[in-house]
Amino acid sequence: MVERNTNSILKIASKLAILMLALGFLCTGCNDDASSTVEETGNFTLSANQEQRIEDLKKLFPQSIYDTITAGSRNNLDCREHNREQLGLSELPNGQWYYTYDNLIQGMARLEQFANEGDENTRKLEIAAFLANIAQETGTHEAGDPFGGPGCAIQEGYGDFWGSPDHSRTCQPNCAEAGYAGRGPHQLTYDSNYESFGYAMGVQDRYLNEPDLLTTDPAIGIAGSIWFWGHEERTEWSPPEIPLKPSAHDVLVGRWTPTDADSPGVRASNDVKCGRTAANFGIIINLINGGVECGEGAANPAAARNRVAFLQAIAEEMGVVIPEGFLDDCSTQGNFGNCTSY
Repeated sequence: MVERNTNSILKIASKLAILMLALGFLCTGCNDDASSTVEETGNFTLSANQEQRIEDLKKLFPQSIYDTITAGSRNNLDCREHNREQLGLSELPNGQWYYTYDNLIQGMARLEQFANEGDENTRKLEIAAFLANIAQETGTHEAGDPFGGPGCAIQEGYGDFWGSPDHSRTCQPNCAEAGYAGRGPHQLTYDSNYESFGYAMGVQDRYLNEPDLLTTDPAIGIAGSIWFWGHEERTEWSPPEIPLKPSAHDVLVGRWTPTDADSPGVRASNDVKCGRTAANFGIIINLINGGVECGEGAANPAAARNRVAFLQAIAEEMGVVIPEGFLDDCSTQGNFGNCTSY
């Protein structure tokens, strides 16, 4: 699921954190202690030429490779939502109607910068890193599958691989916070992210008011994950030149560099070990689920190690050379939410 970025977090974070840890949730976007405004969309830029982007991505990532990576999930009947009848979803496995190759490529193409900067190896590495996180967030995790079976579950609370209660049905404006449980490949979570995603896509509050659109419409759900990947988060108090959290894209292409507060190891002000010394895969894990998987005393460090293993397997299948120092499981990093870069 995706990291949270609202002004209301201090009010509800403790209750939600207890619930999530008890249920073993993964969370892209739900473990910061910071806030940002809806207007902030970071450096996310919608593609101006979708068709050309699609063709470029297909060259970098052919369907034959995608079929190999998703062999464990594509035809798996367990990869169906428990609420599929309620939402009118297909009876087919999710890999045959939601996580299809064409749907994924089209979703990736929505972000102009995605796999569109740097040399060919860097562009392929971005695809591999994106898929490795999908594998951890919504994959089968079946023994013997080195890729993690990416593209299995869609909606947290219903999929066979989530033990959560029945709390993520469509809600109306001002509905309970639980209505914004994870949906889509990276499990977009929390009202602030649904709202910001809608504004970035030019539909304002539509996804805030109708969150299940991310489950029922793969174009929207996959776009939600690519939005989060390309979105840098700013707060009311972050300096103009330093976001609370950079985008995963900027980290991958080397555009992000640690500040003095990120990298010394221990901050004199609060004795928190930040340990974010270089742009690497651990930073990306930290952005997605740092409060649960990263640093000393993390609740689920095994999940971060899974992401690294999935990246290695996917990169090898794609013929990607992983740069020296890029493989990192964020075990020595403090979370951006409680150990800021400024």
